[in-house]
Amino acid sequence: IQEVNFKGSISGYLSDRTNDILINWDNTPTGTYHLIVDEIDFNGCKGLSQILKVEILDLPPSNLSKQFLCINPLTKKFINPVVLDTKLSVSEYSFNWQFNGINKGNNTSIEVFDTGVYTIEIEDLNTKCKATYEVNVELSSPSISKIKVNNFLEENQSIVISIISGIGDYEYSIDGNNFQDSPVFDVSKGGVYSVIIRDKNGCSDENLQAHILTYPKFFTPNNDGHNDFWKIEGLTFKMKPMISIFDRYGKLLKEIRGEDIGWDGIFNGFNLPSDDYWFTVEYTNQEGISAIFKSHFSLIR
Repeated sequence: IQEVNFKGSISGYLSDRTNDILINWDNTPTGTYHLIVDEIDFNGCKGLSQILKVEILDLPPSNLSKQFLCINPLTKKFINPVVLDTKLSVSEYSFNWQFNGINKGNNTSIEVFDTGVYTIEIEDLNTKCKATYEVNVELSSPSISKIKVNNFLEENQSIVISIISGIGDYEYSIDGNNFQDSPVFDVSKGGVYSVIIRDKNGCSDENLQAHILTYPKFFTPNNDGHNDFWKIEGLTFKMKPMISIFDRYGKLLKEIRGEDIGWDGIFNGFNLPSDDYWFTVEYTNQEGISAIFKSHFSLIR
């Protein structure tokens, strides 16, 4: 073979034939190649040489990969058919789809409602090269999940997502951009987190919310613009919150409702001294159940 990009090998003569040889083209790229054939007799005399031109052509591409039929995680009914698409032109290629020995059409793509292995034979209408491909169709589904917050109202909390129903391969996000395989997120900032459970196989996402409540262990109301107010982060009107703040003797100093700016350390017009203060927060949790939490914080001047 004259061309240097020939990647195969040429075997010796076949013992039961006169002039046959075997050429293994292996990973040789497509293109035009020239095979030089020299005739040498038993005395070593060289006769006429021949140059044979060999064209290696591309097989038709398939552009196919494993696909998934999405089912409802509760009813197990199909949500939508899946489309197997070669993304090739009918003016350049012909197609023959088969499933379990049954012809499924001669178009560039087909809709399927059954799992299993589909076969397609593609012929290049110009070169007449043919190739046969298989594509597997499997089941998947969106998820039905629930959320639990561990270490609620503590400094380091975690959002834990549990799949109740679903057969997909899921990944998770709490910001809509960064996804991870673990269903656990460690968080320290209060607020409402939009949780997304996404099926890697392409079925629809599930969207939930997680409420994280946090409070500062101290605040410094000295009007410097930093930590001047004490408040619980993450409360919403929907939670119907009510915060009550007390001194160490149980005297009620402040009541905060809803998303109030917080407490500035003042009672009846006077700045209260540095000390530990106690609070309770009554709220409605995500299950619609009334709950109460008690703890304390420090005022530092």
